[in-house]
Amino acid sequence: MKLINVDFSRVRVMTFDAGDTLLKPSPGVGIIYAEILGKHGVAVAPEVLEQRFRKVFKELAARRPRPMVSEETERKFWREVVRHCVTPECAAEKTGAVFEELWEEFALGRRWIIRAGMAQMLEEYAAKPRVRLAVLSNWDSRLHRVLEGLDLRRYFAKVFISSEIGAEKPDLRAFRAVEAAMGQPPEAFLHIGDDAAHDYTAARAAGWQAILTRGQ
Repeated sequence: MKLINVDFSRVRVMTFDAGDTLLKPSPGVGIIYAEILGKHGVAVAPEVLEQRFRKVFKELAARRPRPMVSEETERKFWREVVRHCVTPECAAEKTGAVFEELWEEFALGRRWIIRAGMAQMLEEYAAKPRVRLAVLSNWDSRLHRVLEGLDLRRYFAKVFISSEIGAEKPDLRAFRAVEAAMGQPPEAFLHIGDDAAHDYTAARAAGWQAILTRGQ
């Protein structure tokens, strides 16, 4: 990916969103959901689950930023996503067990793949001595396991996760927390992400440079 319209002479820290920027589920959310449901005796077509997931996630994510985020709020968020996706086929008494298994599955590196071009980009910019790389993602602590499982953690000086810093994009507090931890002013940051509101517009509002990856 080319960094177009970026004044790289000012950049000291590059931050990357995780989901749909650095990595994506493999072989796909619908397929993984269908696989786990099948273990519990519930049959739903992967394409149906994929469609439901995209609709539910978009609706629930639109409520962001929330005043406070934590591991507890993230488990609650994903429990609601799963419940909406597997209803009505999955009986209520099975939903809890299905959620717990899915929660663990998506913490595994093997359930994710690195997006095209990102490995090369990380190698290129990690080699630049005056630039540090970091992750800034609306996620929970499972992201640490995912990055380790994909051998990506070694590229990043820091990994900033909303559930751990207590604020999520597009909340300005998320960006200010990163600035404080990295010891750099806003103009020294470049954020790369796939979401127009949460990544590009929010980063620009924080005084950062930004690149939107959607469609690339």
